[in-house]
Amino acid sequence: MIVLALDLSTKNTGWSIFTDQSLTAHGYINAGSTNVFRRIHHMVDEIKKIITQYNPTKAIIEDVLPEDVKHNIQVYKALTYLQGFICDTLDTAKIEYAFYTASEWRKKCGIHTGRGIKRESLKPKDIAFVQSQFGIKVNDDEADAICIGFAAVGGKIKEPQVIVDEDGFEFA
Repeated sequence: MIVLALDLSTKNTGWSIFTDQSLTAHGYINAGSTNVFRRIHHMVDEIKKIITQYNPTKAIIEDVLPEDVKHNIQVYKALTYLQGFICDTLDTAKIEYAFYTASEWRKKCGIHTGRGIKRESLKPKDIAFVQSQFGIKVNDDEADAICIGFAAVGGKIKEPQVIVDEDGFEFA
């Protein structure tokens, strides 16, 4: 099975491709326009290219919740518009798709979330997870897409994760 994982954003979308449980490709799409709909169309066009190149059989998309965007209704609406366009694209291509919340995919990667943990502190943990599991350095958008894909395919964590943040705090 070939899985396309997407960490959608109207500015920088991370993507990854997993074949069975192996990471086979990853990257990110940047859209620089100030017009949100131009950015959305750019994202859709680029994702269509990825679909054509890798022919995924399933897609996993990070679901967006209002609290993920600090209840900013404009950002939330833009992300749901993007989700709609992407779902239409996947449906047209006859690709099955599902949504994972950030807490769902992070849990499957062994990255702890919850009360008192801020979103900003999770991004370095996502990047560190990808570096420890795959030996690659990526930006936060790619890291999230790789983690989403890893969770979707039931990836096995190579070793217990002990990550040290910039303040010297260790976490598993």
